[in-house]
Amino acid sequence: MRDTGEHLIDRVTPGSPAEAAGIRPGWKLLRIDNCPVGDIIDYKIMEADEQLSLLLQTPEGTMRRLRIKKKADTPLGLGFEPPTLSGFLRCRNRCIFCFIDQNPPGMRPSLYLKDDDYRLSFIYGNFVTLNRLTLHDLKRITSLQLSPLYVSVHSTNPAVRRSIFGSKNANRGLLNLIRLVKAGIKIHAQVVLCPGYNTGREMMRTIKDLYRLGPNILSVALVPAGLTGHRAGLHPLRRFTPGEANKLLEKIEKMQGLFLKRRGSRFVFPADEFYLLAGRPLPGEQSYEGYPQLENGVGLVRLFWNELESINTKELSGLPKKLKITMATGRAAQPLLERLADRLNTFANIEADTVVVKNRFFGEEVTTAGLLTGEDILGALEGKEPGDVVFISHTLIKDRSNLFLDGMTTAELEQKLGVTVYAVSGPGELAAKIREHTACLARLDERSLES
Repeated sequence: MRDTGEHLIDRVTPGSPAEAAGIRPGWKLLRIDNCPVGDIIDYKIMEADEQLSLLLQTPEGTMRRLRIKKKADTPLGLGFEPPTLSGFLRCRNRCIFCFIDQNPPGMRPSLYLKDDDYRLSFIYGNFVTLNRLTLHDLKRITSLQLSPLYVSVHSTNPAVRRSIFGSKNANRGLLNLIRLVKAGIKIHAQVVLCPGYNTGREMMRTIKDLYRLGPNILSVALVPAGLTGHRAGLHPLRRFTPGEANKLLEKIEKMQGLFLKRRGSRFVFPADEFYLLAGRPLPGEQSYEGYPQLENGVGLVRLFWNELESINTKELSGLPKKLKITMATGRAAQPLLERLADRLNTFANIEADTVVVKNRFFGEEVTTAGLLTGEDILGALEGKEPGDVVFISHTLIKDRSNLFLDGMTTAELEQKLGVTVYAVSGPGELAAKIREHTACLARLDERSLES
């Protein structure tokens, strides 16, 4: 994509220096300190200064020059479309487990885009393969020390890599990884496991090879390949069995103990899904070592338990108004939400219920809450009394747009259900929303009585 030098601002963070200066979504950023902004890395370097001169253009075509003073390293609070400012690097791999290839037809175009861009890895934590890095990219990453990066490794065996990535350039990514590590770039790695391909001995080889690269490999996450009901014509893959998950955890826990003694870190972390599948208890919080791969599903369930246990009894006792709530979730999270409902039902003015939602969009074999759609939730609640409020996981809402994966908005779901819908990150935020909602209802009742 050709860089026009005009960068569309699609969001302004509330309370940020940019909002205080009057900048609004829909404006275009043209220059900072009279210099063009090449991409998101250039922008991040430029915005670190204490004083900035911004040349902008409003949707009406009016040119505006604003001078902003702020603390050094404080973000301006601007978000862009595209997020890289310049066109992002598209993925050229044909991974046998690629989730995007398993999307059903008819979704919005942005959900079919595949990126393999080191800039998105550095800024947002997206995983990249390094398979298409150029010499210029390598020099830029090392000279600017863009670290840490999040890298999809999957295997360190050249033959297995070519098979999994479906690319003749698969081994280039491994060489680039070694170059970056030697240059001081720190890496969080992920290994998406496909039974029969990179499991067993191949998995052990990959973990050991990454460990031998030294302390700049900060962590390795083991994640089961996600499979939907839309795999017609794609590479044949299967899910892990509970027995396989249990054996994997036994091996990894032994390795963690060894790594902890040698390096002071467990180094390799299985996704929560393996523990749930095997029916094993989750490790304690200290075992996650600060949750370095939370977005990979490593530790999300542990955080949920921690929040559940820390719900403030005083704040939920004596609520000013009775509230009936429904928590909609996928089958995988059902035990967690039922425990939360049991806890909430101990409070006098709360009646909590859980509804398990079948995933008709991606297929009923998909049980994670984050892949449910608006229509899935609507169908699950059809004929049921949802109460006063419906709670869903914030992971259902994509792209900061209040859109579900099927294009329905949260406002449309609220209209069809006839109740308020809140997307929350966990028990803590859910409890806060309960307090806010009951307080709002109580104020409305007071105003009604006064009138």
